[in-house]
Amino acid sequence: MPPKRSKPRHRVSEVSRAPKGPPKRRLLPTHKLKPTVSKPRIQYFWRETDPVTGYLSQWYPCAFSDDKDPSIIYQTAEHYMMYQKAVLFSDPAAGAEILAAPHPRQVKALGRQINGFSDAVWHARREEIVRRGNLLKFTRPVDVEDGWWKVRVGDEGNDGGDGEGGNEKVSIRELLLRTGDREIVEASPRDRIWGIGFGAARAGSMRKRWGLNLLGKALMAVREELRKEAKGQDGTEKGEKYGEPKKE
Repeated sequence: MPPKRSKPRHRVSEVSRAPKGPPKRRLLPTHKLKPTVSKPRIQYFWRETDPVTGYLSQWYPCAFSDDKDPSIIYQTAEHYMMYQKAVLFSDPAAGAEILAAPHPRQVKALGRQINGFSDAVWHARREEIVRRGNLLKFTRPVDVEDGWWKVRVGDEGNDGGDGEGGNEKVSIRELLLRTGDREIVEASPRDRIWGIGFGAARAGSMRKRWGLNLLGKALMAVREELRKEAKGQDGTEKGEKYGEPKKE
């Protein structure tokens, strides 16, 4: 007998093999969509010895004066802060010691020994005092040609934070303006009042636990005032208000 032929298996048509197209994506309700948030641009600083951001520190060596009493020379913004603290609590002896102290570390220690100190009174005035001290630091140098006032940009990567490097000398006032709209943050791991209580390496991940950053806020307020002055919004020519020579 001839062998039986096996029945042909069912062949899948080419049509049935064809892909059905990409799967449909399910759209989430708009209220469940997470908005895209850009990371804030931050200028961290701490120690006065840092070649890039040291000029932002209260301890940065700089000689400046106050037009209210030009006879007094403040060697650092820390000297100004603690001297004004002594004035606030009517302790002239402490004020004299503060002005004579050669290093801001000594100044800070003397500031803790002022007679008649009151937390409530100091807390009400401290931000105003530090803000003015930094405005003077960036605008009223004793000697414009002094080394602290003109910082060499480019050699140490110091461009104020916006990449405008180059082998040039610019004022610390210009460096502050070059930080643009960056949030200025004192990344001091030891200070939760004037700083944030964390170093720069940990600051980003610990943002919700930051301290007050009062010094950073004071510097941003000074920067805004300098920016307005540079645009002539107070009616003066650029540089005239702070004793810089006019350009003929």
